[in-house]
Amino acid sequence: MTTLSGFYHIDQIDHHEFHGYALSGSLYSGQSKLQTIQVVESPKFGKMLILDGKIQSAALDEHIYHEALVHPAMLLHPHPRRVLILGGGEGATLREVLRYRMVEEAVMVDLDDEIVSLSRKYLPEWSERAFEDPRATIVCTDAREFLDRPIGLFDVIIHDITDRVTGDFAEDYYRAIQQRLADRGMLAMQALELNLGDFAGHLGIRQEVERVFSWLRSYRAYVPSFRADWGFVLATTAEALDPVASGIVESRFGERLGPGAGLRFYGPAVHSALFTLSNELADLIGQKTA
Repeated sequence: MTTLSGFYHIDQIDHHEFHGYALSGSLYSGQSKLQTIQVVESPKFGKMLILDGKIQSAALDEHIYHEALVHPAMLLHPHPRRVLILGGGEGATLREVLRYRMVEEAVMVDLDDEIVSLSRKYLPEWSERAFEDPRATIVCTDAREFLDRPIGLFDVIIHDITDRVTGDFAEDYYRAIQQRLADRGMLAMQALELNLGDFAGHLGIRQEVERVFSWLRSYRAYVPSFRADWGFVLATTAEALDPVASGIVESRFGERLGPGAGLRFYGPAVHSALFTLSNELADLIGQKTA
């Protein structure tokens, strides 16, 4: 359970651990039809978006999470023209996708329309006008329902749905995603924390994804406001590939993004580091690590 207490946001990890985040103000606090929404200010982390008491992103480090989520798939895919984002109501995932000039269409699907409108009002620096990009389409509906529509195929699907529900998805959901991927399509998704040896949530997601996709890899990035190494999963409908093969990301990074891309965290060297897992986790999932 997580509460606001005085000038601190108190995040209870379990019965034995709490984290306190000093606050300097509140920009918004309310209840949508789906969840409680808070936009607060922290002296250390800047603006913070909190949903149902859980920190979703913070100004100081949201770029770490969103760049790590988006760019491995966008660079490993041969030519991503059509991209689907499930979740990501702040618009930062959309921002990163639209850095690629080759993207012709990016569809963002978020269940809570109030998150989208509040993010546009209070967190405009998260999206950097991505919502106004003519290539972007915003749909406020349930992701599973949207996948059942006649929406065509996508080259890349980015799964950025909050961690409180990600672990609840099962095989039929990931199969619906797979059926919306074009040939050589790629799925990238946030896949819960890898913290203090607690890998159960991440391993559970991997187990369901692996029932549908024959190739997948875990990777991770440390996000300070999450107080954890955060896990991600990359999967593809294509044949097995080496996500850190020498030269591929390096050459595509220069061609597709280049030095003026505005990235603050991700780059070719960081890409390789993301796929280097602890021996403990690598052994549990049987993934070779560098």
